Amino acid sequence: MSSDVQPPSELIIIARDATRQVITRLACTRSRDVFSAMRSAYSVLQLKQGAVCVEVHHYETPASTYQSQPLAAISQNDLLVERLW
Repeated sequence: MSSDVQPPSELIIIARDATRQVITRLACTRSRDVFSAMRSAYSVLQLKQGAVCVEVHHYETPASTYQSQPLAAISQNDLLVERLW
């Protein structure tokens, strides 16, 4: 098995910029559930310059653009609402 082939149950965090291009892919090597992956995704959204949203997907391929519906997502707008509370 090659090193870039991962099991289909593997989760991945995708950060997108304002043009919806994938700017970061981060494999969730410790998180097997969406809730745990979203905690990491929240940090990526806060720290990754240019990221306007993050999504959690099942791993597809190294070059995938992940056009399918994400398992979960959070955007910069969600962070703004959170700060208002």
